[in-house]
Amino acid sequence: MVPSWTEIERADGFQGLQALVESTVLPDLEIVPQEVLSESGAPERLARPTMMAFGIFIALFLSTFLWLPDTWWGTLLRFVCFFLFFLFSVGLVLYLKRKTIVQFIGRSERRLAARSNALRHICDHLGITYVGTPGGVPAPLAWFARQGWAPQELRALTDRMEQEGGMDAPVRVARDLGLMQGNVIVLGTASQRAKYAEQAEATARVEDGFCGHRAGIRFDMFEWVEDVDEAPDIHHLVIVLAAPFMLHGVTHLRARKTGWLQAPAGVALRDVDLGPRAFDALYKLRASDQTEARALFNPAVIERVIALAHGGKFRAVASGSHLVFDFAGDNRFNLLDLHTGVWSDDTIRGAVSDIAEALALVDALAHAFMLRKQAPDGSRS
Repeated sequence: MVPSWTEIERADGFQGLQALVESTVLPDLEIVPQEVLSESGAPERLARPTMMAFGIFIALFLSTFLWLPDTWWGTLLRFVCFFLFFLFSVGLVLYLKRKTIVQFIGRSERRLAARSNALRHICDHLGITYVGTPGGVPAPLAWFARQGWAPQELRALTDRMEQEGGMDAPVRVARDLGLMQGNVIVLGTASQRAKYAEQAEATARVEDGFCGHRAGIRFDMFEWVEDVDEAPDIHHLVIVLAAPFMLHGVTHLRARKTGWLQAPAGVALRDVDLGPRAFDALYKLRASDQTEARALFNPAVIERVIALAHGGKFRAVASGSHLVFDFAGDNRFNLLDLHTGVWSDDTIRGAVSDIAEALALVDALAHAFMLRKQAPDGSRS
C-alpha cells in the first residue's frame, strides 16, 4: 500500500514535499502526452505494428513448409529463413509505420524530460542530486541513433538522455565488480564468458541515479534492469559507498536467497566462517583474504548486518576503496511511465516513498559498516 503524504513527510527532510509537488511537479505532468492503451496495457499505436510484424513473419515462415522439401538441406534452409524472415518483417513494418514510430519517440522524449524534471525538483528539496540516465545512453541505442538513416527524433531522444547522464564512475565501479550481470549461467571458455559479461553489462538499462551526502557519508545509487524471459523484469537498486579502509582483497556477501556473483578472473574466493549462527542463517560470505574479511566484518558490523535482513535478495562486493550493494526488487521511482505517460497521485507518492526507503537504506548501511564521514572535497574525518 502506498504511504500517504502525512506518512511520507514524517521522514527527516521530507517535510513540505506535498506542497512542492502540487506547485512545481503537477503542472508539468498534466501536459505530458499519454498513449491510448490496448487490452494488454501496452501503447495501442505500437501494439498494432508489433502484431503486423509478427503476422508477416509467421506467414512467411509457414510458407517454407510448402515450397521447401522435407530433406536435410530443406531443413537447413528453413532454419536460415527463420532469421532472415524475422529481420525482413521487422524492417518492413519499421519502414511502413515509420511515421507512427517517430511520433511515439517524440512523445517519449517529452515524457522523459517531464519525469526527470519532476524527480529533480523532489531531490533538490531533499538536498541530493538526481541523474536521469546514469552512465549515459546504452551502447546499442547510441549506435542506432548515429546511423544516417535513423530518424531525427531518435537522435533528439538520445541527446536528451545524454543531457540527463552522469555518474559514470559509480556505474563503472559496479560493472567492474560484476554487480551488473544477470542470473545467467554461461557455458564456454573463460574468454567467452568474459565477452558475454562485457556485452551484457554494456547493454544493461541503467536509470534513476541519486547521489549526494547523508549525515556526512557520500553515496551514489542507481537502478539497473535485468531482462527476464516470460516474467517481469528485475530492478536492481545499486548503492556505492566508500569502504572504511583500503581493501587489498575481494569479499563477496549474499543473502541465502540469491546466488553468488561471478568471481573475478584469477581470484580464488573461499568461504568465510565468522562464527555467529544468526549471521550464517541469513548470509553467506566468501573472500580472497580471510583476515581482511574478518576485519571488515567485525562483531559490531555482524550485529548490524543481521539487523538489515528483511528476507530480500541482497548481495554485495567489497574491493579496493568501495563497498557496493545490490538489492533486487520491483520497479522503484516510477513516478511516470515513459512508455505510456501514465501517472497518478499514487505513482508520485510511491516514487517519493521509494526515495525515502532508499535513503534510509543508505543510512543503515553506513551505520552497519561504521563508515567515516567525508567532506565535500572527498577527505575523511
